[in-house]
Amino acid sequence: MRKHIGMILAGFFVVCAAGCADAQTQPEEAVRESTGEEQTEELTEEELTEEQQTENAAPETELAAAVGSLSEEEKDAYHSVLYDIYFNHLFPNGREYGFQGDDISENQFAVYDVDQDGSLELLIRYTTTYMAGQVEIVYNFESELDMVREEFIEFPMLTFYDNGYVTAGWSHAQGIEGDFWPYTLYRYDPEGDAYAAVAQVEAWDSDFETDNQGNPFPEEADVSGAGIVYYITPEGEETKGPADQAEYETWLASWQNDAQEMEIPWVSLTEENIGLVKDAAES
Repeated sequence: MRKHIGMILAGFFVVCAAGCADAQTQPEEAVRESTGEEQTEELTEEELTEEQQTENAAPETELAAAVGSLSEEEKDAYHSVLYDIYFNHLFPNGREYGFQGDDISENQFAVYDVDQDGSLELLIRYTTTYMAGQVEIVYNFESELDMVREEFIEFPMLTFYDNGYVTAGWSHAQGIEGDFWPYTLYRYDPEGDAYAAVAQVEAWDSDFETDNQGNPFPEEADVSGAGIVYYITPEGEETKGPADQAEYETWLASWQNDAQEMEIPWVSLTEENIGLVKDAAES
C-alpha cells in the first residue's frame, strides 16, 4: 500500500509531533453581580488542593492495585525493565532507542491487561528521543522463561479498542491527507499472544487539488461529496481505493462495531512510581 500510494501521492512529507494531545482551554470564571460589584467564584485553596490530590493520586492508586495482583516473578521482571529504562536508557534484549532531553520522567508506563487475556502486561510509552526512536511497547511476562517478551511495538500514537483491535498512527504522512492521519490497523491474536497487521489506511483531501506529478484529485470517486477519498490496503493484498466516505465508514464498522476505546492508566516514569513496583516486589 505505502509503495502504491507513494507513487500517487509522492513528494509530500509531514512530520507529526509525537503524542498529539487535545488542546485544553482555560475554564471561564463564573461572574455574578452582587450589590453592583462583579465577583469571581473560585475554588478555595483547600478545595483546589484536595481536587488536585485526588486527580494526581488516581493513576498511582490504580498502579498499586494492579501491581498487587502480579506474581512475585512478574513484579521483579517489570521492575527490572523500568529500572533499566530509567537509569540506563536500556530496554529488554539490550535495545536502545536513544535519549534526548533532560527529564526521563516525561515518559510513561502502565500495568494493564490491554489484550484482555487475563494477564497484566507492562506498557511503555517512550518519547524522550528523536522521532525515529519513539516507541510504545507492550511487554508480557513469560513464566516458563522467567523474562518479559515484546508483544507489540509501534510509534506512540496508538488507540486500543476493547475488541482486540489497535490503530497505530504513522510517524510520518504523505502530506495531502488534510486532517486525516494515516494508520495501520492491528488485531490481537490470542493463539500467538501478539498483534497482527490487518490493513493500512491513507487518504487524499480535496484541498490538495493535485499531487506532485500533476495527477488531479479523483473527484469521480468522491461519491459522497465529502471532499476526501481513502486508500485501504489489507495486509498482503493490493491497495483498495480510492473509496469515498460512505465506503470508508462501512469498512470502519466492519471491525469497530460497538467497540470502545480503552483508557490506559498511564503514570509518569518517575523513581516514585517505579518504587511502587519495587515496594510490591519486596513486600
